Amino acid sequence: MNILLTNDDGYNSEGILLMKKLLSKYGTVVIVAPDSPRSGYSAALTLRDPIQLEEVEKNVFKCSGTPVDCVSMGLCCLNVDFDLVVSGCNNGWNISYDTMYSGTIGATLEAMMFFKPAIAFSIYHHGYLDQVEKHFEEVWDYINKYKLISNEYILNINFPKDEVKGLSLSSLYYRKDQNYFTKEEDGYHAYRHCQTNFDDDKNSDCYHVEHGIISICPLSRTYFNKEIKVRLDEKIK
Repeated sequence: MNILLTNDDGYNSEGILLMKKLLSKYGTVVIVAPDSPRSGYSAALTLRDPIQLEEVEKNVFKCSGTPVDCVSMGLCCLNVDFDLVVSGCNNGWNISYDTMYSGTIGATLEAMMFFKPAIAFSIYHHGYLDQVEKHFEEVWDYINKYKLISNEYILNINFPKDEVKGLSLSSLYYRKDQNYFTKEEDGYHAYRHCQTNFDDDKNSDCYHVEHGIISICPLSRTYFNKEIKVRLDEKIK
């Protein structure tokens, strides 16, 4: 198996180096990742400026572009037929609507543009990467046992920071956060007060990671919702 590995924290971050170590057991891993952190870039891509791609060591490339650029160039420029794209392991959870802003998730969405299956891995903080190392094989076996890998969706996997009590498929929860700004001498600073109780949806990604469960959440490639379209069609008949 040929695996394209990327992230939004940089080609030499702790998380991506751990993922390379863990994935090497299952195939040939090629890293194409940003030359510096690109968190919050979502699905941004470079259209007009040139992109630099440099092989810093065998099968490790740093890219001057975004996570999306990294995946696109990895799939187009390396003359390798990749079987799977993996993004992470991210320094911070990608749960709830954080997935909208995440470069980690953006990279996997780009893989779907090429009809390649993709998985995103995230942890609360890189200081908890031992959780990933300890339970990665369990997650990998679960995914393959139930044949969850597909090019119709991505798998967004988040590890809890505390003791792991299990793993489960989850739904995407939309937190009720409070966003606000404070004015400082150098301008406005953005802050967020995040919701912390998720008992209203115990099948959600937020509830799972807060309660020691590894969350495996399928995410769609598109904003389009067929059920909504059908309902709207009924309104205008």
